[in-house]
Amino acid sequence: MEKDADWMDAPGKARRKGKDSVFLDLFGIPRYGAQMADALHPELAVTEEDIEYVSLHSVLMVKPYNDMGILVKGRLLVCTEAQSTWSLNVLVRLFLYLAETYHRYIQRHKELNIYGTKKISLPVPSCTVIYTGEDKQRPDFLSLAEEFFGKDSPLDLRVNVIWQPGRENIIRQYIRFCHVFNQQVRLHGLTGLAIEETIRICQSEDVLADYLGERKKEVRNIMMTLFDQEEVTKRYGYEMKEEGRAEGRAEGRAERDVLSIRNLMETMGLTMEKAMDALKIPMQDRERYAAALRP
Repeated sequence: MEKDADWMDAPGKARRKGKDSVFLDLFGIPRYGAQMADALHPELAVTEEDIEYVSLHSVLMVKPYNDMGILVKGRLLVCTEAQSTWSLNVLVRLFLYLAETYHRYIQRHKELNIYGTKKISLPVPSCTVIYTGEDKQRPDFLSLAEEFFGKDSPLDLRVNVIWQPGRENIIRQYIRFCHVFNQQVRLHGLTGLAIEETIRICQSEDVLADYLGERKKEVRNIMMTLFDQEEVTKRYGYEMKEEGRAEGRAEGRAERDVLSIRNLMETMGLTMEKAMDALKIPMQDRERYAAALRP
């Protein structure tokens, strides 16, 4: 085993939602985001140069933290959500996500006057759920009208569902990665060993091999928790670790505090202020941490 594998002995646990954060990291890289879009629409022969990220980072409604929005060649809007627990409510989430994305698209393109007489042009929507659970077979398509309003409803949204693992494209490889992680957690618990074995097995199967080879340490860090997600602050309902918080404020731990804040913002959808509240960051430190978090 490689030399830097001592991290497996660290007391931290693997984050239950770690694989969802890997979803954002993986497909947030243009090379792999283009591969996802190409897997969904091979007829377009999508390349990195063809895509633009339009993922929402903040909306007024409750936002699923693992949405991915990609505009392809300026004419196709690909909205994707990964979920490990099956819920038909994903149809409602994607509908709201799509509506907010179009709203922002129109705001950004000032030439699109929705109150004018000339018909505006919008990118065609393409919505997909990537289901990574292992409990049973799932349908290949979902319909908002059929599930919520009845077949005769004038309002509908059809969503593609991908649930089978494989190696033929990057989406099915991601599903396989999640299945392997679940299997290793059953064997080793929420530990570093489960993550190390997940990476080893996937690389041996040529599943996300390039990504895991390039970003092995980042994947480890993503999937190791800085806070125990089993313990949730009742005020916000978000999971975090209690132990070590006192020394976490000491000099030399500021970088970890900033990383914890960033993780809460990215994986849980919290604002900077609420993330600091959840982590009980002292008021005297907040301005300094906010400066470190700004791009």
